[in-house]
Amino acid sequence: MKADPENIISELKTLHRAVADTSTLIYLERIHLLTLAGTSFQLLIPPDVVQEFGRVAPECTVCGEPSAEGADQAVIQLAGELHLPVLSEDRKLLMSSRRLGLKYYNTLMILLALLLQQRISCREYEQAYADLRKIARYSPAVWQVGEQVFSLYVR
Repeated sequence: MKADPENIISELKTLHRAVADTSTLIYLERIHLLTLAGTSFQLLIPPDVVQEFGRVAPECTVCGEPSAEGADQAVIQLAGELHLPVLSEDRKLLMSSRRLGLKYYNTLMILLALLLQQRISCREYEQAYADLRKIARYSPAVWQVGEQVFSLYVR
């Protein structure tokens, strides 16, 4: 399925709540946007994610129950119960979300959501994007979608 940048923009402009996994918290922290993301969106994290991350992430809300199957399953279970998008860098977790009919986003999309919702400037976006390029292992197709969405925004 080909990504539609205009549809992605519409979705990201209305992103307000989501369930985050550990990988996304780590990425957001490494690009210095974890606290801002937590204040811009209601980020829910299950106790398993708190345990993996090592602490309660700034401005995140802990909810849900621990899962005997681990953090990934706890994220999917909580997102499914609340019908919320999943935030993750883990392709398998994102594909599980898709199979359940849940929306899913990676840190690049969160960065774009912050820009589209005017929580960061273009200059701040470009700096965070450069930092993300150093750590994220996205496919060229994922980076291309991000560039298409950004290009439509700056038009």
